[in-house]
Amino acid sequence: MRNFFAFFILCLLCVLGTTSQSHTQDNTSPTNDQSVAPAMGSHPITSANWSFECFYCLNGWITTKAQPGTVRLWQAGTEWAFLDTGSGGNYDWSHLDTWLDQVAEHQPRSVIYTFGFVPCWISTATCDGKGWGNGHNFTPSPPSDLTASGSPAFTAFVTALVQHCSPAGHCVKDYIKYWEMWNEANLTEYWTGTPTQLYDMFAPVIPIIRNNVPGAKVSTPPVCGGDASWMASWMTLENTYGRLSDYYGFHVYLRDYTPEVRMGMVQHMLDTKNANGWATAPWMNTETGYNIGTFTCSTQYTAEDCRGQLVRWHVLQYAYQGGGGGAYHVGWFNWKVFSSGGYDTTYYTMMQWLSGATFTAPCTNQGTVWTCPLTEADGSKALIVWDTAGYSGYTPAAQYRRVKKFHNGIYGGLIVPISPGRWQKIGVVPFMFESAQ
Repeated sequence: MRNFFAFFILCLLCVLGTTSQSHTQDNTSPTNDQSVAPAMGSHPITSANWSFECFYCLNGWITTKAQPGTVRLWQAGTEWAFLDTGSGGNYDWSHLDTWLDQVAEHQPRSVIYTFGFVPCWISTATCDGKGWGNGHNFTPSPPSDLTASGSPAFTAFVTALVQHCSPAGHCVKDYIKYWEMWNEANLTEYWTGTPTQLYDMFAPVIPIIRNNVPGAKVSTPPVCGGDASWMASWMTLENTYGRLSDYYGFHVYLRDYTPEVRMGMVQHMLDTKNANGWATAPWMNTETGYNIGTFTCSTQYTAEDCRGQLVRWHVLQYAYQGGGGGAYHVGWFNWKVFSSGGYDTTYYTMMQWLSGATFTAPCTNQGTVWTCPLTEADGSKALIVWDTAGYSGYTPAAQYRRVKKFHNGIYGGLIVPISPGRWQKIGVVPFMFESAQ
């Protein structure tokens, strides 16, 4: 049995820190094994703005009713070290083929592939082969053949990857359109080289991805822990030696904080993006959740507040106007423990409410009461409201004629007509007021 303790420790380090427009969406099924991935966009929100990520889920597709429109392949058995098993092109594509075939069966679906884990055979460090993790069957050390011109081993792997098709005929180029450059490279558990070395490694391969994958979109290495200094160094490299990225990516978990407080770290990362000349670059938080290790909400909060935080965290990011619009993507980790506690009902209902919607302004607060204006897919005006302190009263504007409520156990929630301008009860779980249609 694999020992996951080391993984939990290194991921915990990630959450202890301080606070190009996509291609057109196509919701048709693939024809002749050709898939057009749904686009990730800030306005309006599409199914691809949501993703699930499952820690080594290799035995089948997720069974929850909530079905995000994107799968992020990280710690899914598809990393470099697991696919590239030796020099001379010895590749084991079995895990990747499983995912490609599953994605093909669940279209339309976007996929994010995240690079990471240097194979032992090409690493500058050593592995003992006696377990799973750093120093056992992969390392965070740069490949031994890396120079300023790149790593021939990595370039060969990426070339083989983007040209690969499963035995069933499902090809990487048709199903994987989004690419993240190296998971959390600011942590030495994932990368012990410099940002410059990582740039040197990716500079030759990004054109290979773009030339082989129609419509490919590339993200910066997604850092964690609010490491603005590392991201500033990376953006300087791209600004100086050539732009590689379409997206600006990072990872911010809630940990023990409320979403309203944790948005301070998101703002910190976006301020760094904008200050380095990337104000219009779209941004993504591709890995988030409650706590690393347990993957559960802090016990200091009630079950109701935890469900509310799930919604509030997504809404605050989609609505935030921090340069380049709101979040283009928010991805949840770890999905295997997600379905308990009513989270599947809540997530499904949230997706139903927000799909096709456009936030017209960032969320604002008056004391503990937060409001977020949006326009729904049919043009109706709506307002999402909650009170972080608990139950209180709120009087919506007269234009709002009904309210949508989350209800644990009811997929899609409840819809209740209301009298114009009449006092309504609100709480830690958001309500959505809608105008007359």
